Amino acid sequence: MLRLDQLYFRNFSILFFATLLVTAVSGYFLLERIEINNYKTMLTNMIDEYAVTEKHVADLDAWVHAIRKKTGVRVTIIDRTGRVLYESNRKTEGMENHLERPEIREARQQGIGYAIRHSVSVDKDFLYVAKKEGDHYVRMAYTLDNIHENFFSFWIKAMLLFAGAMALAFWMAMKINRRISQDLEHIEINLENMLNKNYETRFDQVSCCKEFDTISKQIVKVSKKLEKRERQKAKYTKNLKLLSKKQSDIISAISHEFKNPVAAIVGYTQTIHEDEDLSPEIRRKFLEKVLNNAQKISSMIDRLALAIKLENETFKPVFSDFRIVSVLEEVRDNLQHKYPNREIVIDADEALKLRGDRAMFENLMTNLVENGLKYSEEEVVVRVRDARVEVIDKGIGISEADIGQITKRFFRVDALSWDNSIGVGLYIVKYILKLHNTFLEIESRPNKGSKFWFDIKEMIVS
Repeated sequence: MLRLDQLYFRNFSILFFATLLVTAVSGYFLLERIEINNYKTMLTNMIDEYAVTEKHVADLDAWVHAIRKKTGVRVTIIDRTGRVLYESNRKTEGMENHLERPEIREARQQGIGYAIRHSVSVDKDFLYVAKKEGDHYVRMAYTLDNIHENFFSFWIKAMLLFAGAMALAFWMAMKINRRISQDLEHIEINLENMLNKNYETRFDQVSCCKEFDTISKQIVKVSKKLEKRERQKAKYTKNLKLLSKKQSDIISAISHEFKNPVAAIVGYTQTIHEDEDLSPEIRRKFLEKVLNNAQKISSMIDRLALAIKLENETFKPVFSDFRIVSVLEEVRDNLQHKYPNREIVIDADEALKLRGDRAMFENLMTNLVENGLKYSEEEVVVRVRDARVEVIDKGIGISEADIGQITKRFFRVDALSWDNSIGVGLYIVKYILKLHNTFLEIESRPNKGSKFWFDIKEMIVS
């Protein structure tokens, strides 16, 4: 049994170590904060100096580069719309609009703004200070690496002192706790065995004190209870993990399909935004397309809540009558915003009507046509004849070994690992076709092209 003075020295060592640690860590962050505040003040003063000298500077571009060369400070001058006028660290061509940068946004609201963040433009972390000066913003920044260098040497010395104190405390603790550590090590080994599902605990070597003996006996009891509970739980764990994985896979796969309607919305809205000469009629049509795709996303979000029902095969498609040509034209229009230089040929009877889930049917056709666009350079043909739908491309094709695998969930052809759509899209296609009592057929030869087709006999409205 340990003596009181031994317990005291042990607790004192722990308190001493904790005090040093807290002091060292808090001192580090306090010093860093003080240094950052100093640089904030410095950058603010430099911006104020700019405001005084701006009218006397003939060439602002040369001025910002001179400031950077002399002080290492990054200087950016931005107009009130967010366009970068002058930049000391790179060319302004191709730079993003800066109006919504945190420091600019704060400066717009409060006159001056601060931010510590990573710069996408120059790929470095900066301390930013921005200030509104008349009809433009002046932003100056200093790299965090340079700021840290200014107090790093002091921190190294403090760490050396801390390491020495820790070594002294450790030496003192080792003298006091040698016997305790032996028993703790033995207890730890048995606890680790329990964590590894090995419940054969042995505590015959525990001899330090009565408290450890009591702990050892309690651990033995807990070990026996855990062993019994583990046997009961093992038969359920595997099934629960499998069910959870299936549900997660379905949600991930369906979420992947959001990208097509989102791309269509972006394409139409960008056209409306950039082309001021659009006629009201075309603008109205584009807005209708945006609305249709937004409604489609809303519908798909609602269906995500039914992912478990899909996996359990309890989900029922929402059947309605629709003209297949209208669906194919909508798929073509949406994809041509994403692939503007590609041709999608539709060969189908204008009057042919199908009965099925229209949103799901459009989803599967989008996946099939987009696969053709991605993996070929010529036109993609969508042909409806003899009660079947065919999607034909003259692309890179699929090897015979991969044809039987590509409709499996998340399977990707090794040669096409740069793109993940074939790993999810075709699985969704197969699942949707299953809901419509049909299935996907694939004919393909490497470097010759592919044909994806499925039967629609049971879907045709007579």
